[in-house]
Amino acid sequence: MSVRTRLTTLLCGLISLIFLLTAVLASFAPVTFRTDHDWLSPLVILLATGVYLGGMGLIFRWFHRLPAQAHRPLNGILWGILLLIQIIVAVNWVAAPRADLYFVHQQALDLMAVSRHWAPYFSTYPNNVSFTILLSALLKLGRWVVGPHHLGLWLNLVQFIWLDCGLWLAWRELNRKNPARGQLFLSILIGTVPLYAYALNTYSDTFVLPAGLMTVVLVRHLLKAQTWRQILPNTVGLGLILTVAYLLKANFIVLIIAVVLVIWLLPLTAAHPLLMRSGVTVLIVGLLAGGIGLSHQTQRAFGYQPNTSQALPTTSWIAMSWNPANHGEYNRHDATQIIRQPSAAAKKARAESNLRHYLNEMGPSGILLHLYRKARLFLATGTFDSFQISPAYDHAPTWYRQHRNTTDWLLANWCQINYLALLIVNCGWGLQQIRRRKIHTGYLLGGLFILGLACFHIIFWETEERYALPLLPLLIAGTAAGYRQPLNLLRWSQRTRWLPLGLAAGFTLALGLGAWQNAALFTQPQNHPISVVSQNEGRYYQNHRLRLTAQQSLTQPFTAPLPFDQLVINNGKAFTGQLVLRNRAGQRVWQSHGRQISLTQTIPLMPAGHYSLSITAMGTQKQPLVTAPATYPLLPQALVGHPHQYLRFFVNQHSAGPILSPTKLWLIIGAIWLGGLLIIDRFYWYRQQI
Repeated sequence: MSVRTRLTTLLCGLISLIFLLTAVLASFAPVTFRTDHDWLSPLVILLATGVYLGGMGLIFRWFHRLPAQAHRPLNGILWGILLLIQIIVAVNWVAAPRADLYFVHQQALDLMAVSRHWAPYFSTYPNNVSFTILLSALLKLGRWVVGPHHLGLWLNLVQFIWLDCGLWLAWRELNRKNPARGQLFLSILIGTVPLYAYALNTYSDTFVLPAGLMTVVLVRHLLKAQTWRQILPNTVGLGLILTVAYLLKANFIVLIIAVVLVIWLLPLTAAHPLLMRSGVTVLIVGLLAGGIGLSHQTQRAFGYQPNTSQALPTTSWIAMSWNPANHGEYNRHDATQIIRQPSAAAKKARAESNLRHYLNEMGPSGILLHLYRKARLFLATGTFDSFQISPAYDHAPTWYRQHRNTTDWLLANWCQINYLALLIVNCGWGLQQIRRRKIHTGYLLGGLFILGLACFHIIFWETEERYALPLLPLLIAGTAAGYRQPLNLLRWSQRTRWLPLGLAAGFTLALGLGAWQNAALFTQPQNHPISVVSQNEGRYYQNHRLRLTAQQSLTQPFTAPLPFDQLVINNGKAFTGQLVLRNRAGQRVWQSHGRQISLTQTIPLMPAGHYSLSITAMGTQKQPLVTAPATYPLLPQALVGHPHQYLRFFVNQHSAGPILSPTKLWLIIGAIWLGGLLIIDRFYWYRQQI
């Protein structure tokens, strides 16, 4: 066995081990501190995953048994279902740009208006400059195609189309090899919720999402290419995709490293392998260097000038990720400490001081614990932060707004089951490759990318669940390419007729225990307010405020799509003055009592409709209210007298109770139970045929 073969086998084993450890984390330790839902118990998650995998096996078996002439219409049906769901989602859900997206969206609109002034935010976070210029071009094209009032829908459609480009390339590659695998790929995609959620989130996360699949396909073609006429276009396409992905998301540098490693590790069909490997590597690096230079020139042409004295130094991100008070995620307090330092040298010194302090505070055992906490945040949750990336919607169905808590809870648990199943299949596929000593290009490349991202974010950089999102399409493609029927188990089942009955009995008892473990879901009440209006912009980074003097008022009109009974302004701080709520006709329907009030107020239940909220100051001191400036509508109407200002406030419908009713929980348990019995029965029936 050559050194190259041993190294690829070792890497394949390491990738399989990572999938196994991730599956353990996903089973027993999905994060709860960043989500608005409680998980089903690990036992129920595992049993439901088993049912999911069994259903996948039966569907895969059915796809294999189809006659050749049936595959083309079935592909059309599956693609039609996927595209129909995407269109329904794109039309009915339009997310409101918030946090980083707020600055990016506002700056893109400024660039469209030929403004060359960049907000201070981009001096601190220059990583979003390239994406802002791209977004400006897309918005300009969208105004020409759909007009200025449907830009949210336009961006949704653009992101779905771009995502589908990567999905189509992967499906085409799978379908050529085996139509059943291509159909399994589409079937999994149809039920993968994070892909729909992130297509509504206009940010760099979505635009780099197809890059992994595109890279795998192009590298596979490159390794099979024999002439420079075949090698050159694949290399140029690969280099361009890697360059664009890196410019939009710098952590994709690990994908470039993974590509170079695979090209040098795996065998080639080209006549001169050394010359081909060297040429491809040089061309990829050259395109990357040229792309970086062209990007800097483009940024300067749009008026952006980097300011090293304001940018966060690299060390600040590393130090932030090692704060033991958190799980490695972005920390506003730490970032603000660095931002306030007067110079680049002072920023770097403060960041290094923070990092030394955190490492000394934790010690060796604390460092290991912190690595576990970062790994848990990065890898353990199959939602990939899907239900927090869009805290507010400019447009969403009323039923979803009313039942968002329950809907998100159900979808989140479905995401976790789906994610765990993908990890198990990919882990098994890796072990099969090691046993057969035949390493699949896509598995090695995708696995190295996953390993690189994990090391980058768990060891060095700050981490969030969404940073692991590029893993998801690779896991889906790996599942479709590597799924195998459990032949050993099925052959062993031929020895006894009692095995199905034993499996059914054991499954029933285990699921009954799982149902008992989840009793708290319908017995313990929790507060989970329903968000009616959420204008939560104004505090992140810029801390924008309007200050009211005595008897000065501020009025914010808003439209409530649902009944509401709670108002939260200025994060509920104390205020000297009065709140008044008026309906569309201008009639006073509620007002606060007393001069010293809290800006969190519970009020009588108000029906859905148009309202205006007035805040009048009565104290002798100026009192600040947090607002957000924007030239696009953060709400349908701006503050009265301030045409481009919006109050930061929340309108909620108070809701307290268990997450589920007993009926809903038993419906979930019953569905898993019936699905499990059906799959046990079907596998018993097919055991002579598979």
